[in-house]
Amino acid sequence: MIRAQCEKLLYSLEESLIFIYNQPFYALCIPVSTQRINDNNMAAILDLSSKNKALSYLNACHCFGRSPTNVDTVINAQEVSRIHAVVDWTNNQWLIRDISNNGTWVNKQKLVKDTPYKLKVGDQIFFASGDSHGFAIQDLNPPQNMLLPIDQYGEQGTESPIILSDGNLLPSEENPEIALFYVPSKDQWYKEFLVDTDGSAYPVVNSDLLFFANQKWQLKLIPLTENTVLMAKAKLSVHQIKYRFNLSLDEENTELTVTTDDEKFSLATKAHHYLTLSLARHRDEDAKQGIDEDNQGWRLPEVLTKELGCDITLFNTHVCRAKQQFRDILDGACDGDELIERKGKKIRFSGVNYRIYKGNELIVNRGQDKVSLTVLHG
Repeated sequence: MIRAQCEKLLYSLEESLIFIYNQPFYALCIPVSTQRINDNNMAAILDLSSKNKALSYLNACHCFGRSPTNVDTVINAQEVSRIHAVVDWTNNQWLIRDISNNGTWVNKQKLVKDTPYKLKVGDQIFFASGDSHGFAIQDLNPPQNMLLPIDQYGEQGTESPIILSDGNLLPSEENPEIALFYVPSKDQWYKEFLVDTDGSAYPVVNSDLLFFANQKWQLKLIPLTENTVLMAKAKLSVHQIKYRFNLSLDEENTELTVTTDDEKFSLATKAHHYLTLSLARHRDEDAKQGIDEDNQGWRLPEVLTKELGCDITLFNTHVCRAKQQFRDILDGACDGDELIERKGKKIRFSGVNYRIYKGNELIVNRGQDKVSLTVLHG
């Protein structure tokens, strides 16, 4: 019996090695990043009456009170007001403000109603009396966009929260199920299920629930500040962006240079560059056939996955990575979903000024004259 189990294990390992050997190079070059999960990065409080010593995390505007539909931390006591006090992040500091009938205490000192009080790590807050319903301040880092684990009873779970960047593959880069990303020009977060062939992106808002890795999570988002809005860059059109793909002769490595009117970005070899290049090739094929610009390059993901030798999840993962990199380098001046477009079930590269070099040979030139091309290549 043991021998049979060993033979089965060896056969499974052999099959896995054969699968890896037969994968195209770009499918194996998946960038891996560490999931940013660290309790010490987030403002947190501890319920002094809690036996499990689990931390709760502060939102940018965090309400305490009795009403389960209107507050972030619920205190089930009749003497506590429906919305009793507010803790918010203002001018790079955390302030608490009492708005109750029965008062709020910090370190045994009763707060003046409607007057902000600056919090410090170690402070103890009590609601409705100087020694009841207490919470201790554990950390006062700035607020962050995050996902909080939710248990089967709808309460915060024991797993560590996930701190979000503007682009996230969840639960991990290695085994993604959904993409969760922020589009600055729309001030909107979206989720995308990576198993979907149409790549639809669905808007999400603060407090929405997501489900992945057999776990429910609640989205906690920081409101966009006025300063952030003022810093947004002027929009770029697709005609203002130029692309140069440098493809190795064996097609195992793809570098990408993106140029605007006043900036140039040289992007190192990444797996998703090959996908973008493949979409650009299809657009070029249609242009050669005289298809008008609006209809060039549209392809079904099912066709592209066969060409690239990957499944739909890996395909969508590379699309998400490519779009997020465009968002990052252009800093919101042009959204990733404007550069790699979806329409119905089809997808395309929307660039109109692009060149593809294979080794030193120019194999595709779209939207650029030969003079400027000679100067740039020479």
